[in-house]
Amino acid sequence: MKQRSKGLIAAMVSSATFGMIPLFSIPAQNAGMDTPSVIVYRFLVAALVIFIVMKYYKQDLSITLGHFWRISLLALINIISAITLLEGYKCLSSGAATTIQFSYPIFTCVIMMLFFGERPTVRTVLAISLAVLGVVFLSGVIDEGVENVSLKGVALELFSGLTYAIYLILVPKMKLDDLESSKLTFWVFALSFVYMTLFTFTQGGVAAPPTVGVGVSLVMLGLIPTAISNLTLVIGLRAVGSTLTSILGALEPLTAMLFSVFWFKEPFTALIAVGFVCIVVSVTLLILPDSKKEGSEPA
Repeated sequence: MKQRSKGLIAAMVSSATFGMIPLFSIPAQNAGMDTPSVIVYRFLVAALVIFIVMKYYKQDLSITLGHFWRISLLALINIISAITLLEGYKCLSSGAATTIQFSYPIFTCVIMMLFFGERPTVRTVLAISLAVLGVVFLSGVIDEGVENVSLKGVALELFSGLTYAIYLILVPKMKLDDLESSKLTFWVFALSFVYMTLFTFTQGGVAAPPTVGVGVSLVMLGLIPTAISNLTLVIGLRAVGSTLTSILGALEPLTAMLFSVFWFKEPFTALIAVGFVCIVVSVTLLILPDSKKEGSEPA
């Protein structure tokens, strides 16, 4: 029972902290920092924190060349998902943006049906329909009219969800089962940092934080919603399984929405509330059928 309680708490901490990405990234963006530079600091801090934790527990960091190329692909997909998530914050309220990105389980389901032969069920169709309806409500199409809606922002967040879904599908299919979750996560973050840094050189280099406050936000971005979120995710998956951990993942958009409304003073309308509920319910519907098949999965 103690282990289960620990796992539930860890899963809640993981999802809630991941929902704090806008809390630490938006101040840096508002201060004029470009998205690639923000992401460089995010993955640098996260990789360093996980490196320290692994060294403390005397875990091996070595990987093979085969591991390197596979993890490189995961890192590139991870970068794309991170960039589009942050770019979407420039077009939509952070709460709505994070909730739309939270539709990644829907994309996972659709991809598995299209490319891996999974059969659609009534529950699946209902979940997808609810997710689409939720995106419509959150985008503002009904409230403001299509001409006033940031279709770019909606597209960015949907693409972020799509790429994250691809990431989750590829992890168990890329022959990386011999790697501990913490080792895999470290190398994904480390290579994401390296590749993102190389990319910034084509854009003038990594921008320095303009103020101490922004620097603190960047450290917190890498520490709380990246390193801590992923480390606690592993604990949650191992203690209570993927189903409960995924259901508790609903705290992610909830946290983002709360900060959006109470910290950034962004609007919260009845339609946004309905859209939020639609997406959370749709994701829950997809997860519940697997309740008898709980298991662990890589972070």
